[in-house]
Amino acid sequence: MIVVATNAQLYGRVTKISVSGDYSTTFDGSKLEIHFECPFDDDAKPNTSTVDIYNLSKDTIGRIHKGDLCTVQAGYRGDYGVIASGRISTVLTKKDGVDKITTISFLEGEDYSNKKVTLAQSDPAQKYYVKQRVKLSKPEKKVTYKNGRKYVSIVRYKTVKVAKYRKRTKVITFNKGTHGTTIIKRLCKDLGVKLAKLSIPYNKVYKKGYRVTGLIENNLEEVVKDCKASMYYRRGKMVIRSIEEGDDEHFTLNSNSGLVESPEPFDDDENGKGYTVKCLLQHRITTASIITVKSQTANGKYRAKSGKHYSDGTDFLTEVNVI
Repeated sequence: MIVVATNAQLYGRVTKISVSGDYSTTFDGSKLEIHFECPFDDDAKPNTSTVDIYNLSKDTIGRIHKGDLCTVQAGYRGDYGVIASGRISTVLTKKDGVDKITTISFLEGEDYSNKKVTLAQSDPAQKYYVKQRVKLSKPEKKVTYKNGRKYVSIVRYKTVKVAKYRKRTKVITFNKGTHGTTIIKRLCKDLGVKLAKLSIPYNKVYKKGYRVTGLIENNLEEVVKDCKASMYYRRGKMVIRSIEEGDDEHFTLNSNSGLVESPEPFDDDENGKGYTVKCLLQHRITTASIITVKSQTANGKYRAKSGKHYSDGTDFLTEVNVI
């Protein structure tokens, strides 16, 4: 059954694309044709969002660079907000008939997948001692007595302990009994991650200690999993917490607030049991949003697991799987 939203706030579409770098500006959907698709989900891999902006000048296109921060705000005149933010990975322009389309792609949050343990982050070099025979700068007299007789000898060398350091290796070692939270905080610091939230249901104790080598993010994911938590991006910021936790948006989705058709139930290995919901674009809905749904098929509080916000020139919608 298709229903029509009657909420007066859900009129007057708003799209704002902000680019910040050496050149900073905001592209306004009321002045330019802008399409976008911004996916979201609760796994650790950052999603790629795309923005198509029509008929930009050559000078403007030339000022948008890889690595610039791109933020998408969308909604309606009475209610809009950030739906995705991240660093630009590619900027491509192509002709489509009389139009020139510039496609900006960006990763939500930061991509830490290639960051490895460096020597600067590694354990300090291990100190050890060796015996070494060294020549004295000034010979010394050594007096000994044997059978009542005095003997004098000249000592020109002596054996001393000399400190040496083993060659450093790219490894971070945590001692026996270290807690999971300690490792998570250290690895986030080494990666440069500023966590939006950290809340683990189980603070595992590593009785034998823990070693980090190679790709840091792989180790971080392992420890997060050991602590029975998940890591994912939410509006461009990393969150580590239980997959069952969420953020109550204090928002009810029904026909009046944007629900455009009755939610469809699903039951699969990837998502479990839940509903696929389609509504007029709603910036409040993103990964781990807790929302109330009122419809003929779904009624109650649900957690957003995955979905996307998109605008294609006709549709201006949010599709989301809730459980």
